[in-house]
Amino acid sequence: MGRRRRFVNLVVQGAGGLYSLRRIPANRLFYPSTRAAEEATAKSQESSMEEHGGRKHPGLHTMEMLEKLPRSTFAFEPAPVDRYHLRSLDFACLLGDESRMLTADNRGNTVVFDADSSSVLAFPNLISPKRYNAISLSIINNDGSNNNGLEPVPEDGLYVMTRSPDVHRIKDGCFEVLNYSSSSADFREMTPYWVSMPPPPFAGCMHAEITSYAVVHGTTIYISCKKPIHSTYAFDTVSREWRRLGSWTMPFHGRAEYVPELNLWFGLSARHPYSLSAFDLLFDDSSVAAKPPTVQHTWVDLDIPRSWLPWNIHLINLGCGRFCVAKMFHSISGDRTFCSYSESDDGTIEDSDPIHGSFAIFTGLHMVLPRGKHDDVQMIKHKSMYYQFFDDYIEWVI
Repeated sequence: MGRRRRFVNLVVQGAGGLYSLRRIPANRLFYPSTRAAEEATAKSQESSMEEHGGRKHPGLHTMEMLEKLPRSTFAFEPAPVDRYHLRSLDFACLLGDESRMLTADNRGNTVVFDADSSSVLAFPNLISPKRYNAISLSIINNDGSNNNGLEPVPEDGLYVMTRSPDVHRIKDGCFEVLNYSSSSADFREMTPYWVSMPPPPFAGCMHAEITSYAVVHGTTIYISCKKPIHSTYAFDTVSREWRRLGSWTMPFHGRAEYVPELNLWFGLSARHPYSLSAFDLLFDDSSVAAKPPTVQHTWVDLDIPRSWLPWNIHLINLGCGRFCVAKMFHSISGDRTFCSYSESDDGTIEDSDPIHGSFAIFTGLHMVLPRGKHDDVQMIKHKSMYYQFFDDYIEWVI
């Protein structure tokens, strides 16, 4: 069984460009048991059906409201730049452990925050800044469990890539790796350093954009791009070579997560209603033209009215088949009243705008093994909480 995470980490941008790290206890998103979750879901559905004449209503008023975020663990600002450019963070990610988070600003400066020890570590600068919302993927080579002290500790890698490696970035370097040690004993003893990696084959193409990515077999990075053409590529972190897998894209948005207990990959679809999907991504790496993965299961993890437009979605693997789905929305309904509804063509009551403006919804999900021989993997939906943005915005969920 995998290790269960304790927290969902939020990087929040407040007024004046000040960022802060907030941590939501993961157990806040889950009921004590599967039975309790199923009973709560059934009760909520029954109450909603009665309230709206037997028709489904997917409003926020059925969810728990997160009135305020947890207190700030750290507050920080990006490095100053000249007055003609805004200073901001380009990305934030975990560094080997859920308590250690690395941030990088638009000048390439990096800082590591250790929440367990309440300490801040200055890390080496990126070789080149990676622009906003860069992709980051960790490959952990050693967990310290089998190290007898006689062999050198292999280095772990944090691979960072520009999401849009176009012609304006190819000369500056769009892909690099941070070599470091993730073990607690060696984290502060071994000097981390960045190394430039070969750019993906489509780097340099105008409007190139990476849409989905994953670490497969522990050593290979898969990425898909829709521009300039639909394609998927594999990068071998051992040989440091790229190869093209085929003229198709992986069926999810952002990062996919593997659950070994279920032998399945999970990701969020890129189209409405951005549902949780399961698929098999473990195809033969020796094949030059591998077949695209097939979606095996799809679950509606959250009912989304047509007036909710997503601008950021995250799937956070909490371990042991548990996930946090974090989705940021902006409501575009013109009716600003809290409870005003309209009926769609299919009889579903649409929530015209139970909350105006922008908000985040966090949902706890538990994927469980089949109960019977011929049953499919089951999704147990636990709690959903929403948080409305006022003076602050959640930039990253990690």
